[in-house]
Amino acid sequence: MKTEGLGATRQLARHLADLRLDAIPASAVERARLLLLDGLACLVLGTRGTVGQGAVEAMRLLGGHPHCTVFAGTGDFRSSVRNAAYANAMTLYSVGLNDIHKPSTSHPGGCIVMPSLAVAEWLGRDGGDILTALVAGYEMNARVGIATAPSHRERGFHTTGTVGTFGATAAAGNLMGLNADLLANAFGVAGSQAAGLYEFHHDGALTMVFHAGRAAQNGVEACILVQHGLTGPATVLEGDKGFCRALSDSYDLDVLTRNLGERYLIEETSFRLYYGCNSTLAASAATERLLVTHGIPVDDIREIVVRCHPVVERDNNDPEAGTLLAARLSMQFNLALVLDRGYVWTADIYDEDLWSPAIRAHMPSVRLVADDAMPRFGASVTALLKDGRSVEEVIMSPSGDADTPPSFDEIATKFRRMVAPVGGEASAEQVISIVAELERHSAAELIAALADACRGEHA
Repeated sequence: MKTEGLGATRQLARHLADLRLDAIPASAVERARLLLLDGLACLVLGTRGTVGQGAVEAMRLLGGHPHCTVFAGTGDFRSSVRNAAYANAMTLYSVGLNDIHKPSTSHPGGCIVMPSLAVAEWLGRDGGDILTALVAGYEMNARVGIATAPSHRERGFHTTGTVGTFGATAAAGNLMGLNADLLANAFGVAGSQAAGLYEFHHDGALTMVFHAGRAAQNGVEACILVQHGLTGPATVLEGDKGFCRALSDSYDLDVLTRNLGERYLIEETSFRLYYGCNSTLAASAATERLLVTHGIPVDDIREIVVRCHPVVERDNNDPEAGTLLAARLSMQFNLALVLDRGYVWTADIYDEDLWSPAIRAHMPSVRLVADDAMPRFGASVTALLKDGRSVEEVIMSPSGDADTPPSFDEIATKFRRMVAPVGGEASAEQVISIVAELERHSAAELIAALADACRGEHA
């Protein structure tokens, strides 16, 4: 692959347009397989939530050619490829158990998995094509995100929505067979679509979930538009008025292409093996350790003190979380959930959990302390006991981190736990078996099994 003389946007476009499964290291392919199964678990569970169902009803009003499956709602609705990508991505991302790319603080699966499936269904692609598209999408998402981190998010942008638009474009473009020039144009269009403000964090507004849906939709749309003559700036990332310079105060353009094709950044993506914001997972796990390892009765605890990174103390300190999204982000709610249940919660939460008196009773006892020495996603949790003693547990990186990824069997266990109550054990096992050998299956086979699980006919 010759990229001499090309700018970063064109280099990325050439690499990702030409990407094929047999050129990708086996480890990156397997990470894509795990992330796909992990995302599908969130999708199925999300079909039972109001966010996914509301997105479907909105798509019904907007119409569109019935090319692709929309999984929430009644299970019999089909819409255009862009609308299906939107509604399904909203459904997936509405569940607080999806993946994270920590170096960019983005959730790529919410933006990339569902447009990949929608385009693959629309064009009749096979399972190997889906895995390739996922690797392409996660690669683009990671590089753009790292290049602008942390300034981009600190300025108030929600990276899932912004850099996720580029990831969705890369995945859709690879599946659609765009050549390098067209994909560079599509990235140019995506740059003008990339949006998402982090202001939702202050009141738990659902625009956070909307961002993933819009990124998925815009990625598909950008690729379709350039196929029909629209052009976008092929210097959209590195240009003087491009994404990196316009949307961040500091950036590293070299990251965009450094070691391109030599290492695949999908392998930097981490998993959420239990409920919560990624900034709260370490503290939740440490709280469980306090209860289980030390055998501390919850009634003996006077106060829980969490030492955490200053960003976490600022963004996740919400003792009065009043929405489901706010609860996911709230350190107080997440630790109260563990204190109430006695273990790290391994499912999503609902309205009855949000307002549970038992959970709410524990929230005032949780206090956050900013500590510059703590890593961004680590935590020290100290239980101050009523008898004057104190017990501490420290977790610097929670289970599921990119450096120690779960096995396929572990993700399959998570999938069963989330999907079987919705679609039944037989439907869950069918999806697992297809994803395990996805290269031997078509997109249509995966979509059919997934739709069966979402309909819940075997629950």
